[in-house]
Amino acid sequence: MSAGLTTIVGRQNIGVQVQRRRSRRAAATALYWLLTLLLFFAFLAPFVWIVSSSFKPQAYIFSDVEPLSWRTFLPTGASLTNYSSAFSTENVGTGLINSAIVSCSQVALTIVLAVPAAYALTRLRFRGRGVLFTLIFITFMVPAEVLILPLFQIASKLHVANSLPGVFLPFIASPFALFLLRQAFRDIPRELDEAALIDGAGHVRIMTSVILPNVKPALATLSLMTFLFSWNAFLWPLIVIQSPSRELIQVAIAINTVPGELPNWGPVFAGAVIAVLPVLVLFLFVQRYFIRGFVMSGLKG
Repeated sequence: MSAGLTTIVGRQNIGVQVQRRRSRRAAATALYWLLTLLLFFAFLAPFVWIVSSSFKPQAYIFSDVEPLSWRTFLPTGASLTNYSSAFSTENVGTGLINSAIVSCSQVALTIVLAVPAAYALTRLRFRGRGVLFTLIFITFMVPAEVLILPLFQIASKLHVANSLPGVFLPFIASPFALFLLRQAFRDIPRELDEAALIDGAGHVRIMTSVILPNVKPALATLSLMTFLFSWNAFLWPLIVIQSPSRELIQVAIAINTVPGELPNWGPVFAGAVIAVLPVLVLFLFVQRYFIRGFVMSGLKG
């Protein structure tokens, strides 16, 4: 009798413990999602406000901010006037075309230079290979602002200032690109190279047919990050380009803002939204390769 009672009490205690664990898990899950939603809102709220303000007249952009309400993030009486003004007065259309040309050219030429360089540093054996890579990578730590004046002098002497090639040519030899691809190339087994050599393949064939197909995520990561760097560039394009017909999108958005005067924020916000869209679309297409590329390249935490 007492043994049966003890068994029943023990089962009840186990049931209580299981219920407590479930309650704790439910509370932890709820807290996790609450924090996730708060962080999501904190990071997304400014962008949502900019998108909403791009559809509002100038008078309502800041009047809807205080007090904070749904009108802050949802436009009332939305119109496309700011977007038409951005293309007609802010030179956004020309800036988009120029930025696309510069960014795509920089991505392509960066890969063309970085791939054989990374192959040489990982597949070819020569004295001083590690020292050479270290010296190249040290240049990555030099602040870009320090290089602006000498780069402009070189661009002027080479007659590429005030031209689109003058924007991307100084940055196609990227130490970061070399580092990223070098890390990815090192993970490819050398047995594949030896098998290709036995079949009579040369270094170019090994690089294009053996190595590159196995590092597609790293190439996608490099392409995306190079595109972002080029697309968001502001200081160097502002200095090297003087002609309005060759302005890049970031410069075109900011150039009409006169210091000391209240900007017409509607077209500025509309231009900012237009400038972000190509980057978002590109990221949606390559996001899975982007994450895999960081993992393969040894950049994960």
